Amino acid sequence: MVSLALCAGGGIYSSVKAIETSPAATTAATGESALEPDAKKIEKERKEIESLLANLETQWNAHDLDGVMSHYADDYINNDGLDKKAVASITKKFWSQYPDSKSNSKIKQVRVDGNFSTIESRDVATGTTDKENADTGTKGELNSVSEGQVYLKKNGNNWKIIGDRIDYEKVRVSYGLARQLTTNFSAPEQVKSGRQYSARVDIALPVGLTAIGSIMSQPLKYPQSSGNEGEPKPRIIDGESLERVMSANTSNRNELLMATVGITNATRSHLMGITVVTRRLNVIPQTIEDPADKTEVATKSDDEPAKKAESGDADSAKAKPEEPAKEEKSEKPATDADKNKKQETKSESESSSKPVKETSSKSKEKPSSKKKKKNSADSE
Repeated sequence: MVSLALCAGGGIYSSVKAIETSPAATTAATGESALEPDAKKIEKERKEIESLLANLETQWNAHDLDGVMSHYADDYINNDGLDKKAVASITKKFWSQYPDSKSNSKIKQVRVDGNFSTIESRDVATGTTDKENADTGTKGELNSVSEGQVYLKKNGNNWKIIGDRIDYEKVRVSYGLARQLTTNFSAPEQVKSGRQYSARVDIALPVGLTAIGSIMSQPLKYPQSSGNEGEPKPRIIDGESLERVMSANTSNRNELLMATVGITNATRSHLMGITVVTRRLNVIPQTIEDPADKTEVATKSDDEPAKKAESGDADSAKAKPEEPAKEEKSEKPATDADKNKKQETKSESESSSKPVKETSSKSKEKPSSKKKKKNSADSE
């Protein structure tokens, strides 16, 4: 992927070429040291971080909650909006549901920049449910894989986790015959808020077996909503796949997608296996326009006639005070020529101020009616 910084730097290529002939400039530009810290200088920090991660994994596999949470900063927050207290509660609940769960992390990259560090890793976890499923009479087998980043900050001599971000995550829990079958749950890893997307589950069924299933999604938040609210009814899976089109939430929250598949005999009278596959959907927040900008656009498009009317009203208001003044001064009876002249002037005035009369209130129309009565009295 080409970075935006590289694209934006297109305008300085000429200046780069101009200094390529300089040996000193070439030496500085060819190494990563111009942008990345010297690996030898941060060797101590790397060892400290690797030691922290090793201890964290050991304590997690020992289900030592206090030991695990001691590595988290008090102001920790992750990309789902969960704080340190929420993570502790979720971890404790997970261990109770999967008492033998273990995790193994593979570090892909460690970046150190001053008192900050980012670790990119791939994590795999396994486990067994604490209870048996009533329909299959078996415990569930857990398999999960995730990739993401962990963010650290050094305070004094100690590194603390200040946040993390999960980019990819897929979890499967299978019971009974479903533990022997291959189930694949596909969906986009990222989508814009409010946009439609499709999710699909594929399962390889042995001859003589059928499957029913459902696909649903819910925003990732804590505490998670309980019950099966919004969960669709299971459908018969025609062939070996089930697909559903959904819309990402508009609350700008990441989502948990869940596919549930039940394996039955040919007559669908006996449930022989269940598999539940979940995966993460990262939702990109929707850009919210400035209300002032919206109002401005609406004013230009919808209120243009009103603006013109107001402008005409203002011009008319300046001219109106002069008309009554002329009528008050003319005490002599009007001649036929004066009447005709007044009638022509009145017609022109009515023609030019027509938009004003359409948008003016009744209070503005009253003086006009009084004026007509007065003209009639003068004429008589």
